[in-house]
Amino acid sequence: MISEKQIPSPSRLVESLRDTGYSHQAAFADIVDNCIAANASNVVIDITQDFMGNDLSVAFYDNGEGMSVDELKNAMRYGSDKRPSPKSLGKFGMGLKTASTAFCRRLSVISIKDNVPSIRVWDIDEIIDQDEWVLLEPNLEDYSNYLEKLKTLTDGSGTVVIWTRVDRLITNNGTDYIQKAMDTIIAEISQHLSATFGKFLIGVDNFNNTKADEFTQPEVTITVNDLVIEGWNPNGLYLNENAIDDRVISTIKTREVPLVSDDEVTTSKYTINGLVLPRKQDLSGEEEDQLRYTNYNQGFYIYRENRLIYGGGWPHKLFAEDPHLTLLRVVLDFDHELDEYFEIDIRKSKVNFNPKMREELKKILGPWKNEASKRYRGERADEPVSDPNHSNSSKVIQRTVIDYNQNKIKRISDDGNSVILENQFGEIEVKLNKSQEGSKMYVLNAATLDGNILWSSESDELGNTIVILNQEHEFYRRFYCGKSNNIMVQAMDSVFWSLANAELKSNDDKTRKNFEEMRFLVSQNLSFLAKELPAIECLN
Repeated sequence: MISEKQIPSPSRLVESLRDTGYSHQAAFADIVDNCIAANASNVVIDITQDFMGNDLSVAFYDNGEGMSVDELKNAMRYGSDKRPSPKSLGKFGMGLKTASTAFCRRLSVISIKDNVPSIRVWDIDEIIDQDEWVLLEPNLEDYSNYLEKLKTLTDGSGTVVIWTRVDRLITNNGTDYIQKAMDTIIAEISQHLSATFGKFLIGVDNFNNTKADEFTQPEVTITVNDLVIEGWNPNGLYLNENAIDDRVISTIKTREVPLVSDDEVTTSKYTINGLVLPRKQDLSGEEEDQLRYTNYNQGFYIYRENRLIYGGGWPHKLFAEDPHLTLLRVVLDFDHELDEYFEIDIRKSKVNFNPKMREELKKILGPWKNEASKRYRGERADEPVSDPNHSNSSKVIQRTVIDYNQNKIKRISDDGNSVILENQFGEIEVKLNKSQEGSKMYVLNAATLDGNILWSSESDELGNTIVILNQEHEFYRRFYCGKSNNIMVQAMDSVFWSLANAELKSNDDKTRKNFEEMRFLVSQNLSFLAKELPAIECLN
């Protein structure tokens, strides 16, 4: 076979490598990866510009191990040698260059090792002009400000990565615009770094610890423009500290993966931690902010060697983004041995679950998903009670519809707390109401229903539908006077009982989510609309 070398055009390739799809958040994180890979305990990031908003520059300082001149030249090479440790966050030998030149046209690196400084520079315009991979060695005196600051932050070793001629981070549309854009970018970068390196900033051993007095020293500190970045922990387990009952429900599972190398089969493991957070109404404003409690933050948080590479959402659309799942977060941890298994990409921002793993994950996540939905919707904390104001309604229901509206009971659950009803669509499991055994009350009150739903559906031991009304709901407090058994109360009781009965007869366990969503939205709308109702006394 005849072969010949084909050397890519440096001028064409260097411009192409600028378009590898980095966001500014991912690019900053990639540089910090290198700092932590060099065992830095302190990372300082400066984003500066002149008073006219020009000459934007970024500098990343770290007090890591530093590099000799030969090590620096290797680090500046596209496709640099593998690091000694396979655990390294700097995995591909490309991130320093591609992440930097995605936003700047001149990349300079100064490194000190054993008190000896070295410098090398990639200048995109120089490469294009010469159509050669020209690695520059400028005079260190031209970088005296950077060098002096680096020396103050280190003890004989460390590195500073410098971006100048930054042309893609902010476009110059006037000083007012640039300042606002700078503020926004700094906030976005800070938030991203706090999540991506949360375990290092909090302390890896502290991440799942709920006892603050046992916390150990964090592995690293990061500052951006003199702002110290606080690590973010999506699992919320710190809420369980001093709590009598766990506010965050946590379940951990471990899975083994076979690895084949040189005809030798070994195994590695990854862990999955399912976490069900408290409902929004059970959190203080500060706790809500700490958790970054939004619908967008549900789903997976995937860590490779303690570095977050995927945060929030459902890979491969395992589940649709759903308000019911706002409470569910899933922390998946794996090490470098499973890099190929999860198909980590060059930007360390994407993972892949193979089809078999997706099916397994759905089975694992099923109970957690149900628990999150259950907590989101809520169940009442106490048993419902009868109210004389609903007695006429119950008599009318008994006299007119109960005899031919009983639900068919297939069986009662083993624990005796629920009943499985059978209808034309299948089976549905509902709570068995035992609080009114022997009575004929079909409309009951509860002090509250979690999730602030207005009503819920239950069944008695004969299969009769019982509707539970939430006394704390705005509509109940505005509409039901609680004093008189009048015709308006009877009419509204009939509406709610009919809705509850229809739910049990037109629903099964596969479709009940649709009915729950309807009940939740109706309850929410009535809560708003009820505020326009007249005072309760007007109903008497």
